[in-house]
Amino acid sequence: MQHNAHDETRRLASLAVVADGAVDHPLDLRSALVELGANLQREQTLLQTVVDSVEDLIFAKDRQGRFILSNRALRDGCGLEAGSRTRDLFEADLVVGYEETDYRIFATGQPVTADEIIPIHGEPRLFQTVKVPWIVGGDICGVIGVSRDITARQAAEDAVRESEALYRSILEASADCIAVIALDGRLELVNEPGRRAMEIDESVSALGRQWTEFWPKPAKAKVAFALDTARSGKVARVSVKRPGGRGIPKWWDILVTPIRDGQDHVTRLLSICRDVTESKAASNRLKWTSEHDALTGLSNRSAFQAHLDAAAMRSTRTGDPFGLLLLDLDHFKHVNDTLGHAAGDELLQAVADRLRTGTRPTDFTARLGGDEFAIIVEQIGDEHVLRRTGDAIAARLNQPVGIGGRMVSAGVSIGGALFPRDATTAFELFNNADTALYALKASGRGGLSMFRNQMRQQAQHAASQLSLARAALQQNSIVPLYQPKVDLRTGEIIGYEALLRWIHPTRGLQGPDTVQEAFKDYELASGIGDVVRGAVIADICGWLHQGVRFGRVAINAAPVEFLRDDYAEHLLRQAADAGVPASFLEVEVTEHVFCERGADHVARALRLLNHEGVRIALDDFGTGYSSLAHLRDFPVDVVKIDRSFIQRMAEDDEVSAIISAVIGLARSLSLEVVAEGIETDLQRKILEEKGCSHGQGYLLGRPAGRDSVTRGGGRLAIP
Repeated sequence: MQHNAHDETRRLASLAVVADGAVDHPLDLRSALVELGANLQREQTLLQTVVDSVEDLIFAKDRQGRFILSNRALRDGCGLEAGSRTRDLFEADLVVGYEETDYRIFATGQPVTADEIIPIHGEPRLFQTVKVPWIVGGDICGVIGVSRDITARQAAEDAVRESEALYRSILEASADCIAVIALDGRLELVNEPGRRAMEIDESVSALGRQWTEFWPKPAKAKVAFALDTARSGKVARVSVKRPGGRGIPKWWDILVTPIRDGQDHVTRLLSICRDVTESKAASNRLKWTSEHDALTGLSNRSAFQAHLDAAAMRSTRTGDPFGLLLLDLDHFKHVNDTLGHAAGDELLQAVADRLRTGTRPTDFTARLGGDEFAIIVEQIGDEHVLRRTGDAIAARLNQPVGIGGRMVSAGVSIGGALFPRDATTAFELFNNADTALYALKASGRGGLSMFRNQMRQQAQHAASQLSLARAALQQNSIVPLYQPKVDLRTGEIIGYEALLRWIHPTRGLQGPDTVQEAFKDYELASGIGDVVRGAVIADICGWLHQGVRFGRVAINAAPVEFLRDDYAEHLLRQAADAGVPASFLEVEVTEHVFCERGADHVARALRLLNHEGVRIALDDFGTGYSSLAHLRDFPVDVVKIDRSFIQRMAEDDEVSAIISAVIGLARSLSLEVVAEGIETDLQRKILEEKGCSHGQGYLLGRPAGRDSVTRGGGRLAIP
């Protein structure tokens, strides 16, 4: 401990005066002084030991700023030496602050508390210093101070303040209504943007009121439930409607979470309320779009399937029947082809409007796609109600529609089925209604057809044929047979028609009628056609190498083979790859190909084939519609008279006249005529007399394998 030598002498002198009255001998005085000095030294040592053990900075300074007393923390941290003054240790700007508080104490005699920067080991630290006057004999002879390092505490407090400011900024910047709620439901805090968003009257104090009071009666129960859930320690979320200030209802998404203390006890509740009116409206619009057809506004296939499934489950539970009607427009393709797709769209919209106004509120109407519609008819007692509904719809849709200044009649075919009479599942009901529709269209379009069990048998028969066709393809059992086409005057073979045959594992050679359904399926028809074309082109290649005379070989094309719009390119590529000139090929199509889907693809394919040298034959002529228009609009080289006419012409004068007219028409158009199905000599002679130059049939030659072509070149013996 440092102290002033003069002061120490004065204290000892004082002690001597006191002792002078207490002892009688100089030796006793000397002993007393020694003992007093030892006691004083012990006290000083004890005091220094105590202050040195304290981490705070402890000091005493005289009025000149000299440190009379200091502890180890101050000496070590600031490099303090005996007799050092404040200005010897610190920078001038710091000294000014230190001395300012000293002077204030000297002037007032009052303690001072101040925050000061004190360098410790050269690092500035923040201290809180308490200084008191050092009074001796009634005079202020200096200051005594204690400085505590509050750097960490201040940093923590600053961090807390910054965090609070950040959270407050977030709270006030949020457009959501953020509220802190007491466990008893009273509102303790709400942010100002939230108050404005919820349009809470500013003139009314919100704090202290029950949070449920701010919600309308229909929503109170949900809000109370959310609060109860959060009190139990769980997160709750509800969606409620609340009237806005202008009476416009708004939707609010309310999230309530528990606030926990350090012991994980729920102490308060935090509620975040978000105005989701716009997003809910957008969600509703998106949901509507996902469930409705954009063109007609009717429900789409997805929504229909969900409604059908629900109706089937409801009917299974209650036993109440319901019906399903599947609708297909009969002449929609014709409208599209003749008036354009815009007119087709207008027709679909008109049909949708008529379905909307012609059905009951309890009925569910949907557009499944293209020109296909469906109606789920509920609350019916029996089939008669479903029939009446279907007949009424057919009558409405058969009325002409004005499109582009023209009256157009779409016509409709309807297939119906009843649940649970005709089906036990929604899937089965749909299939049975579709089966009824398919049967109606197969027998002639228009009207209503209710499902019957025999239709299922027909459908199963069709499925069996499809299965046989797939097996034939997989087992590579498809082979072409060749039936000759003959010049009826000379007996010369002018060409062949390649006829489809396939070999059954147990039944042997089978005709195309056993897989007829396959020609309505694109994948199967294209697969079969590809196999037949490949075999025929390979046979032609072989005959050409052998020098066999065979004329042209006709290949049949099913209507669905044209749907991908690549039939012509594929055939020409196959022939070119094999080195077979296109002029040795002929493609036979029926009149139905011009009335099916993809008729525009058919026209393009036939023109391309004709341009490359492939002849086009119109098979079964006279059995379809608009035959003369087909001859006019498509590149036809050959007309084939259907066998049904040939078989009846000897007994039916009208049929005979039709054949004569066809032959005359073909001659005037420079078309070749081939009569099919000639089985008797009488038929041959009648045709020859009518001027028909070519024919084919069992009389002239049965279908046979490729070797028959090699052996049968030249003339046939005709009686």
